[in-house]
Amino acid sequence: MYKRFVLAAIAACLSLFAQISDLNEQQTAALKRMSADLAPQLESLANARAALVKAAYADPRDNALIDVKVEAVATDELALARARAEAFSSLQSSPAKLAPKQIADLVARGGILRNGASPFAPGGTIPNITQAQVDALTRMTTDLMPLARRLATARSAVTSAALTDPRDEAAMRSKVQAVQEAELTLANARADAFAKIESSANKLAPDQIKAFVDLGGSFANIAFTKPEPLNFSDHEGYVSLFDGVSLKGWDGNPKFWRVEDGAIVGESTVQNPSGNTYLVYRDIVAKDFTLKFEIKVEGSGGSGFQYRSKTGMPWLANIASNVTANVGPVNLNWMLTGPQADFWPAAQYWTGQFYSENTPMRIQAWRGEVVEGSGLAKKQLMGNIGDIDGLGKLVKMNDWNEYTVIARGGTMIQILNGQLMAVMVDDDPNSSNNQPGFFGIEIEATTKVSVRNIWVKRFD
Repeated sequence: MYKRFVLAAIAACLSLFAQISDLNEQQTAALKRMSADLAPQLESLANARAALVKAAYADPRDNALIDVKVEAVATDELALARARAEAFSSLQSSPAKLAPKQIADLVARGGILRNGASPFAPGGTIPNITQAQVDALTRMTTDLMPLARRLATARSAVTSAALTDPRDEAAMRSKVQAVQEAELTLANARADAFAKIESSANKLAPDQIKAFVDLGGSFANIAFTKPEPLNFSDHEGYVSLFDGVSLKGWDGNPKFWRVEDGAIVGESTVQNPSGNTYLVYRDIVAKDFTLKFEIKVEGSGGSGFQYRSKTGMPWLANIASNVTANVGPVNLNWMLTGPQADFWPAAQYWTGQFYSENTPMRIQAWRGEVVEGSGLAKKQLMGNIGDIDGLGKLVKMNDWNEYTVIARGGTMIQILNGQLMAVMVDDDPNSSNNQPGFFGIEIEATTKVSVRNIWVKRFD
């Protein structure tokens, strides 16, 4: 990992050349060669520092190991300073010699291999970390900041000594000795602070310690990072709503619902019409969650996945006579009222939209929209995600689609096949959109819907 930081440091230092006063082409080329030549020493020092951080967070604490690793850092620090001084001396005896102002610019920026705070800015995450653990590590980082600054100042002094013309070996040794003392003080303070965390309720697991060490043992100077791509198969922290073989936990009219080839199947035909009917998952009532499922619709009808929904509510829409003749009066225990992640591939615009089933609100955020509202009050288009027709091209007909629903407070986000489709923000706490409720699957019109791999991570 630290090798990447070395290469990043070299790239970062090259971006500094334009900031050094009046560099000519020859000087720029010389500084680039100097950076490349010093890469092995820089990598060795980075690895030594990483080993020292790891030693400071060893459990049980090992003072002898810390001393050894501090000595190794000092050795590499001096080797880098000597190599830097030798390279700089060669540069200064060449036609690319830097003027005093240019040297001052280099020193002010930490030398050729420094770019601002630190070129070694690791990124990453700590697995399964709790907020309490984050708070403890943040406090530790803050408490150790004065010692970290003292060490940074000592390192800068070594760099400055190495860029002195003429070369001063005694000054470099003296400055490296100061670095060694600062490293030892910081390492011991880290070990003390970390021992307190490990003896508390916020104790880190071995994989968490390793990840924190990979971050440099501090929350300071962490690089900007990008999130990991969506892994739809990642179910850590989730529970399954479907066992793949039965309708355990689910409740619906058996005339229309069954399990087939590892999927829940709902089917409405001309001979066996369902109208609007739902399969309700009774074992969980949830408000804040992330939901993942795969869905496929065959035929001209549609479906959708209900969430935060209730049964037993009066049904507002008319029930077709052929449906009543087939199933009898509407059974409100099999009818869901509430938010729906719409999925109707045969319809031009509906798949992906935010729909409020069996309420006067109905379509609240069409596909491609970010909408803010407050229950039945006027809603406002806040922004566009994309063209409604263009987004529709991502919907797979007669094939499996990956659907993700994120619900937190009054915000509901619907993502299809990795693409954000609709966002609804409802600011009315009494709105039917903002109540804990059931999950469920809809059949509407003549169609066959299949749903599988249904997983939910709860936050309430």
